[in-house]
Parts: sequence; C-alpha cells; structure tokens
Amino acid sequence: MLLYLQRCVYQDPSDTAGRSTYQVKITPVLFDIKDTVIARPERRVAHPVVSATEDDITGIAGVALWGELLDHLGLVAESDRRQLRPIGPGGYSGGECYRAVVETQLAGGDFISDRSLLDGEATARLRGEHSLPSGTTLWRFLAGADLGRVRRAEAVNRAMLRRAWAMGAGPAPGLLTIDPDATYVSTYGPKKEGSRFSYKGEVQMSPLVGVCGETGDLLALRARGGNASPRKKLASFVDECVAAVPEPWRSSSQLWVRVDSAGYSAAVVNVATRHGAAFSITCLKDRKVQAAIFELASDPNTVWRPALCADGEIAGAEIAECTYVFARRTLRMIVRRQRTAAGAQLSFDDLDGWRFHAIVTNIPFIFGDAASIEHHHRLRGGAPEEAIRQLKNDFGLNHAPLQNFFGNWLWWCASALAYNVARWLRVLSLPEPFATCRGKRLRLSFLNVPARVTMSGRQLRLRLPRAYAHAKDFVVALARMRALPAFA
Repeated sequence: MLLYLQRCVYQDPSDTAGRSTYQVKITPVLFDIKDTVIARPERRVAHPVVSATEDDITGIAGVALWGELLDHLGLVAESDRRQLRPIGPGGYSGGECYRAVVETQLAGGDFISDRSLLDGEATARLRGEHSLPSGTTLWRFLAGADLGRVRRAEAVNRAMLRRAWAMGAGPAPGLLTIDPDATYVSTYGPKKEGSRFSYKGEVQMSPLVGVCGETGDLLALRARGGNASPRKKLASFVDECVAAVPEPWRSSSQLWVRVDSAGYSAAVVNVATRHGAAFSITCLKDRKVQAAIFELASDPNTVWRPALCADGEIAGAEIAECTYVFARRTLRMIVRRQRTAAGAQLSFDDLDGWRFHAIVTNIPFIFGDAASIEHHHRLRGGAPEEAIRQLKNDFGLNHAPLQNFFGNWLWWCASALAYNVARWLRVLSLPEPFATCRGKRLRLSFLNVPARVTMSGRQLRLRLPRAYAHAKDFVVALARMRALPAFA
C-alpha cells in the first residue's frame, strides 16, 4: 500500500507568530486496484490559507426578507399578548422564543441546535432588536409545553394567516377548499410520547394536516399517536380547519371540504353540512358501495362521459353518476372508470378490464356537472400533498425532536408557520417563477445567501456579492416587504 504525507497550512487567528505548518497523513487505498495512484492530481483547485477572522459576513442574508415580514405580521407582539410563555425578570418572552424557532426552520434547521444558523455578529445585526435565545432556552420553551401552550400557538398561527391574507396572500374570492389529511412522521429515540407502531410497521406519529386547496396555506395541524386511525377525530379536525379560515373569506366564499376515504363517515358529512360547506368524499369500497358501482356499470342505459384532464395513468377515463343514500341523505355518487394497465395487479372489483373509483357529494346538479366535480376532487393530490411534502422535506416535520408529546406538537406548529411564511414571502415579494418553488430553491436563491453587513453613514448596509444572480430581485423583494401594512 502507498501512504503519502502532505504539508497543510492553517492560519490560527490567535497565533501571533504567524502561520503554522504540520504534516497530515493521507488516507491510503484500502486495497490494491489496477488504477494508477499518483502523488497529486494533474489539475488542482486553489490551496488557500484558511482562517476564521471575519465578523461582518452572514451566511443567511434572507433574514432581512423574512424578518421584515415577521415584523409586519407582528409575530412577537401577538405571541406575547397570548402569553405563549410565562417569564421571570430578564427572561425571554414566548414571542421571542417562538420567533427564534420559526426562523431556525426558515433557515433550514431540523433540530433545536440548528439555531446556531442564526448565530454570529453580522446575523445578529440584521435581526436588529430581536434577541436570540440560547439552545437550552429554546429546548425549555418546547419541552415545557402543555396543551394550553400549543393552543395559544395555534391561535397565533391563525392570527398570522388572517393578517397575511389581508396583505394580499389569500385566495381569490369564490371557492375555498379545505383538504384535511393524515400523514406519518417517523420518530427516533426512546421514550417519545405518542410514538407507536403504525400500520406501516414503523415507529411513527400520525399528525392531521389541514390545507387550503387554492393557496397551499396550512390551516391547522393536530399531533396524534402513530397508531391512530386516519379516520379518528377527523370530523372535529374539520371544525378546526373551518375556524382557521379568516372571517371575511369564511362568510363570503363557498367552502368545499374535500376528503379521501378516511372521511367516509356520517360524522364528516354532518360537520360539513353544519358549516354550510359543499363536500366530496372518496367512497370506502364496502359492499353497499360495490353494489352501487356494479349496478351503474352493468346498466346499458348508463351514459359514460370523458373525464376532464384525464392523462397519464388515467388516460381514457370516463365518468358516470347515480344517486346514493349515505348518512341518511340522498347524495350524488360520481364514478370514474379507467382501463387497468397492462401488467397491473388486478382487483376483485374490476369489471371487464375497468377499474372503478367513486366519490359522494352534496353539490346539486344545477351547480356542478359530474366531470367538473370529479376533476376538482382529484386535485386534492396537488397543493395539499405538495404542502405535506414541503413540510417534511424543508420545514421540520420530518421528525419529532423532543420526548414531550406537546413539545413536538409545538415544534410542528412552528414548522407550519415557517412553511406559511415562506409561501407568503414568495407570493408577496418574489418574481412569478418563484411563486410555487420549494424550500430548497427558495433558500439557495434568496434566503441562505452570503453577504457582508457593514455600517456606513450611520446606516446599516447589506452588501451582496456582485456575482449573485438574484441581487436585483432581492432588493425589489425587500422594498415590497417594507411597503406592506404593519400590525400591532
């Protein structure tokens, strides 16, 4: 085996005598191979002398963007008004702690210790008058949470949603769709409250997530144990989602509750009806539903019409409908049939090479044809699923960092607010191509951008790299943030 020595140079800021030179062993090849091993590559990158000496450079210039938005939304003041955390003399308020957790997740943090992303003199100057609690303080804020603190955080999130929609981030007038859904979050570590084996055979928790279908905003989030059924308490969660819709939209828009087969219950139908909402629910294929589908498919007088936007896996799908009695109500059952793909796993309820999917709805014939209703119901796989995907991949819903059940719930409330703030930032200030981008692209383009923070002429200045591709858009976005109305 070959072993090489290389001379490395490191500049220690505390070394007043100059640079130090020392030898480092280079890892040898673990086993002999035919490839030629050389002492140094033919083409090499530059070999700079590395030192940590600069205090005026931040790695997340996006603090200036999301900081303005959080200031104008009044996050800290609203949290303190609701007494999110009792404090003693000289302690950090609940608003300061909650804001720090939200900012950590906006910066890409997945753990409490990732608040170090906000550390540094330059970043502190960008954060202005907002203090940054230590990791221990944030842990105490989360780990000491109970149901009351979670409920107060949810009220803060609803207030932020109401104010952001008043700023212009809300849906267009008319239809407002509520998409409740259950998801699964894997948990790691011992003694985590609520961690149970799910039907997937993994140790998980199963939060309920409610999304506005038109905008992708998160309306509500409820933590649950991993063994909770997707159907459990779904009706009361619909109540929470409706309550989260700001009053001007709740009274002037037609609500539409759109649920998968977990919501196929009389309780969900009753709660949607009580709120005056339209609903479309995927049918659970019990014997009664299968009999209705078979009768419709076998009737030679049934008229099948092409489904709207039927491409990809459902290319050539067709729609038909009939009346159906469910939850003591006469509803419309809309059935979509599609050809089974070659080689696909067959099902006992397939018929003559067709596979059937049914939904029930209370929307009268005069207000919507079957194809349009079925197409709108199918869109629940769009914005709602994308919201859950972003929450897990980009905003801290990928795990449960604490043992306390309510602490994890509070962490997820902060995840929900961070996700919403990122969306509002894109919609209210960034160019159109970024309106629907994911968290990773948002951070690479606007948030996690290095910049120099200086003082000149008694004015704090944020100096972006000249080669930064989105510098002009950043400046315009910051001006738009500062022009938004501010809430107390």
